[in-house]
Amino acid sequence: MFKHLLGISLLVTASIGIADNSPTDNLPDLGDVTASRYSAQQEHDLGRTWLKMFRNSVKTIDDPLIQDYIESLLYRLVSNSELKDRRLETVVVDNPTINAFAVPGGVIGVHSGLFLNTDNEAQFAGVLAHEIAHISQRHFTRSLDQSAQSTIPTLAGLLAGVVLAATAGADAGIAAITATQAAALDSQLRFSRQNEQEADRLGMETLSKAGMDPNAIPAMFENMGQNLRYARSKPPEFLLTHPLTDSRISDSKNRARQYPRKVYTDNINFQLMKMRATLFHSNNVEDQLENWSGDISINGEAHRYGVVIALIKLERWDEAQEKLAPLLNDDGDRIAYRIAEADILIGKKDYDKAINLLTRQLAITPGNNPYTMELADALQDANRYDDADKLLSKQSQNRPEDPNLWYQLAEVRGLAGNILGVHLARAEYFILVAQFERAKQQLRYAYERTGSNHIEQSRIRQRLKDIADLEEKLKKL
Repeated sequence: MFKHLLGISLLVTASIGIADNSPTDNLPDLGDVTASRYSAQQEHDLGRTWLKMFRNSVKTIDDPLIQDYIESLLYRLVSNSELKDRRLETVVVDNPTINAFAVPGGVIGVHSGLFLNTDNEAQFAGVLAHEIAHISQRHFTRSLDQSAQSTIPTLAGLLAGVVLAATAGADAGIAAITATQAAALDSQLRFSRQNEQEADRLGMETLSKAGMDPNAIPAMFENMGQNLRYARSKPPEFLLTHPLTDSRISDSKNRARQYPRKVYTDNINFQLMKMRATLFHSNNVEDQLENWSGDISINGEAHRYGVVIALIKLERWDEAQEKLAPLLNDDGDRIAYRIAEADILIGKKDYDKAINLLTRQLAITPGNNPYTMELADALQDANRYDDADKLLSKQSQNRPEDPNLWYQLAEVRGLAGNILGVHLARAEYFILVAQFERAKQQLRYAYERTGSNHIEQSRIRQRLKDIADLEEKLKKL
């Protein structure tokens, strides 16, 4: 059942998805959102299992600032959407293409290229709002309900294509889908076009309620259309990850005009994260630094920040500190600037100043993940391993599904000589990336070191049972 669900849902909703030529004013009646053979909890469990498998198959970006920005934006959007179960998990895929996707149970994936190909936060948010609509309307399981009698024997190839799209680009992923597989999914895609219409409409509504410009959605469609025009070849429309038609763009413009006209301002945090994503994908940091230095008059604050993080990347600490100073003077409370300040202090081996700075900021915003992870880095570099262990152990209670946190915690515990803790942290990391045999091995190592600690032994036995349950689910895929 799980494999069937994932194969359909991922192809149906691999981002802004499949278009339909019919007018969006005549939206289809898609039935009762709550009526399904699968419960919301089943969707949640399946989505989390899928996410573990996905992490094991693709390269992700572990940038606490980017992750925090996306999580904050999603929270704002979800609060203005029809989504009832708001337990969301996000994954940022290391891929420069325009893409985002939704998976049953509240998993939303974003390609880093979405930052590169959107002009402002509203465009970026429009894509996420569209994905939230897919989840809120349970398009995935409703698609499955509609196709309960159908079979797709080549589903493994389709799943491989989805992963390939995340690792090598959408065109490569589509190339993995054969004509036979495409024919088998024809009826599913026809239904998915209806889902896309509904997601377009609800996504725009969510965007408006969140105080963002609804016109950003047709603007984003135009960006995608331009991106496709520059592509060397076009697969058939119903197989495109981002299929667009002139009527879809026109319809979205007409719908956006129905909302009251307002003056909208862009969020500088989006532009700062765009700089981080751009630098991440830059092949030549020196060239990027030169470009940003010359573009300051175009987008002053964001490009000044870009210059700072490029200088940090090049380990030119004094220059970075000089360029950062005006940003701190004008807006000293902005997290991205304080993180940059701490990066410079750590680079200059001024660990005490970095630790004091980050400790003060965490006192103002307790539990903030970018500050916490940066402070852990500073403590580790200062050889204060026990303090870093305590800090990350506490944070793991707030973010138990964060593989990057567990990975760093295992490293810190190793340096602190906490060998039992190393094995436990490694086990959690391996569970989150679907490497279950390695997780079990780490738990067995941990068990051997518990001595007479019966409480810890009981916890380890429970985690081994949890893994066995996960493996049982995987056998049914």
